[in-house]
Amino acid sequence: MPADPIETIYGSTIQHGPHNNRIYLMRLNPDDVFGLMAILDDMVAEHGYGKVFAKIPAPEWRAFRSAGYIKEASVPGFFNGETDGLFVAKYFSERRKEAESDKKLSRLLDRVETENRHPPDRVDRDVASCRQSDAEEMSNIYRQVFRSYPFPIQQPTYLIHMMTEGVPYFCVRMKDRIAAIAAAEIDSEHQNAEMTDFATLPEWRGMGFAGMLLRHMERKTRERGVITTYTIARAESLGMNAVFKNNGYTYAGLLKNNSQIGGRIQSMTVWYKRL
Repeated sequence: MPADPIETIYGSTIQHGPHNNRIYLMRLNPDDVFGLMAILDDMVAEHGYGKVFAKIPAPEWRAFRSAGYIKEASVPGFFNGETDGLFVAKYFSERRKEAESDKKLSRLLDRVETENRHPPDRVDRDVASCRQSDAEEMSNIYRQVFRSYPFPIQQPTYLIHMMTEGVPYFCVRMKDRIAAIAAAEIDSEHQNAEMTDFATLPEWRGMGFAGMLLRHMERKTRERGVITTYTIARAESLGMNAVFKNNGYTYAGLLKNNSQIGGRIQSMTVWYKRL
């Protein structure tokens, strides 16, 4: 199934389609919030989506709450270190709204705490910036690691497009080949960055490469004026949740049945850090 397209409506940026079976309001233009929400509801009715997921400034919460949205995660100072960012959702399917129980999530976070007390040994390797000429190799790694993904990172043309648009990708190389990769999607206007697209080839797991990439990206984004970094990680991935916990990130909430990843729709955790 092809990846969901990204488009602009009323000055807001959204992604929607059957791949994730949702609408994702990625960037909100606050000029006509109620008009936008009405359009999103119409799109849900037309396409049968199970969820609208939105990333919004806290002052817009009252309007979204009045339209039936619920708050799933909160990041202090998300916008320019001053205004909180909220991850909110409106469900159109009871099945979509059902997710892991609070007890299951609590057990996961307890295990993350345990991992934090016994971090794996780190191997000191240089982290390098990826080049457009690496796109084919990068896409091959993503295809090996993920059966499916919310965005088309398994396509080299998409990776080249993202790098052209200014999204930096970083990698750890072993034996002259890429062993691990990640990206920092920087929102310069709002001084935040999403740490995303982490992938390590199976033969190099357990070496601490994801943590190395994360710390390198924090330094690079701080140099570019980023105040807050965050991630959206698979709730069932102990390893990735531990990476962020180990590196000083704070748990912000659970996005229920949110993203097409690893061959199915999965719930995601949100973690954040003020640099």
